[in-house]
Amino acid sequence: MIIKSIEKYKNQYKVTFEDDSKIIVSEDIIVKYHLIKGKEFNDFDVIETEKKLEEIYKKVIRFASFGKSENQIKSYLYDLGIDDIDVIIKRLKREKYINDDALIRSLKNKNYSKLQLKEKLMYYQFDEILIDEIIDSYDETKALNKIYTKLLTQYKKEQGHKKNEKLYRNLISKGFNETLVQSILKIEE
Repeated sequence: MIIKSIEKYKNQYKVTFEDDSKIIVSEDIIVKYHLIKGKEFNDFDVIETEKKLEEIYKKVIRFASFGKSENQIKSYLYDLGIDDIDVIIKRLKREKYINDDALIRSLKNKNYSKLQLKEKLMYYQFDEILIDEIIDSYDETKALNKIYTKLLTQYKKEQGHKKNEKLYRNLISKGFNETLVQSILKIEE
């Protein structure tokens, strides 16, 4: 069939054919298949497949926009029943929806204890080897000092032993190393 017209329709395009049948497509499909007025086009199955893929891609973008790792997105795509996930992953990386390095940097800057950081990395489904490397190179003393300083202002009304006890419990509950906590509080065993 020959394309009679192409009109902007909301955020997509309405393509009308000579028999007055119509399809709604994205700009990407218009460009990919060189759909222009007066051109003959008969491969509607391909268009339907492309439209379904675009819908899936939009769904994946919504999922990825909440800060997901590559492995989480792969799992999500497997759950959706998508076979060719590499193409989608590459596109997401190219469009900067996936950036595991930035996600890891962000997690390392949140002042987590090693235990908390490991839990977060496991939540984001990073590989065990990578998690171990990150945890081994992570210096929680900096995070401990920041949290300690923050807690000092929180417990500024407390005095002496009670203050130290609350600080100790709070820091230990966050998963900080007991020896480090004792050294910052100068507690003798």
